[in-house]
Amino acid sequence: MILKIVLMALVLVAAAQAAFAQDYLSGIVTHVVDGDSFNVEGFGQVSLAQVNSPEMGTIEGVHAREYSMEQLLNAVVFLDKDDLAGTYEDGGIPCLVYLSGSGGKPNLNRNFNKMIVDAGYAAIKKSTPSEFDPALW
Repeated sequence: MILKIVLMALVLVAAAQAAFAQDYLSGIVTHVVDGDSFNVEGFGQVSLAQVNSPEMGTIEGVHAREYSMEQLLNAVVFLDKDDLAGTYEDGGIPCLVYLSGSGGKPNLNRNFNKMIVDAGYAAIKKSTPSEFDPALW
């Protein structure tokens, strides 16, 4: 019985990942601007939705950018665009960003917005309207 439940859960997760991969854009990160902004091939500049990292020109900003570079540069990412936020003043499009898992599918447990906050290189930003609730990450 337990094995059957586990198998059903795995099937549901695989189906969710397949649907996610079809519904959202993906691309390769080609340049990291700072801790919370980077460029994705074929998409443009991405800003992490509901996340703020320290500004460049500070040691904290440099560390945040280095963390993002280590995690993202040349990696495949999956983007869930924040439909309520619009485009930021710097031209960045706010998104939830998921890293690629096995088989080139999104790993829903690797939400980069959450990862950078949990690592201490950024903080939650609640000043803008958003469809995403960081409490649910």
